[in-house]
Amino acid sequence: MNGLALGAAFAGLLAIQVMPSLHLAWQQTQRLHDGRSVRLAVETRDPRDLLRGEYSVLAYEIGRLQGLGVRSRPLGCDLDARESCRLETGRVVYLRLAADAEGIHRAEEVLFEPPQEGSLFIRGQLGSATLARQGAPLGIRARPGGQPSEPATCQRPACLTGAVSYGIEQWYGAQGDPAKLDRTARKDVLVEVRVAPDGRAVLDGLTVAGKAFAKTARLW
Repeated sequence: MNGLALGAAFAGLLAIQVMPSLHLAWQQTQRLHDGRSVRLAVETRDPRDLLRGEYSVLAYEIGRLQGLGVRSRPLGCDLDARESCRLETGRVVYLRLAADAEGIHRAEEVLFEPPQEGSLFIRGQLGSATLARQGAPLGIRARPGGQPSEPATCQRPACLTGAVSYGIEQWYGAQGDPAKLDRTARKDVLVEVRVAPDGRAVLDGLTVAGKAFAKTARLW
């Protein structure tokens, strides 16, 4: 095999190795470029990854749902026959979002099919979750002033309580940055997210006390 053929073979092997990484980078950049901007509130903690370095786990407010209204019931959950049912882990759900007066996006309702075109929504996967019918207990709610607690009940035709993940729960930073982030008061940390038309989200950046803390790199 001559030198030209060896060079072509090496280039082909290199292309095969780097193509998956380039494809993922292209997808992320496309979503960052075209996605709708969403701002989310988080809770944070600071673990380590021996291979990739320091990172923070971002636990989103919209990742812990407590009795959020559901527009339609999914197949396999007969709430006419029982007051609640467990939903399988990994089921895809869509949360319709709306910004509050401070520009932070909150979950308005859960759907099991993508909302109609024009709606702002984010796609997630269920962890442990329960669907309850109207009037069913959701948990314990404390009364103001230290009064005895009372059970909360579903106020919608159906309510979902449980965990949802969105694929944006880890943020890797330079040495020391994740720890610095996690020493910051939770109320001061916001995550800037870009949401593609299909609801898939990518982490765009972090702000702390209204100032840019980190930004996700782009290909263009």
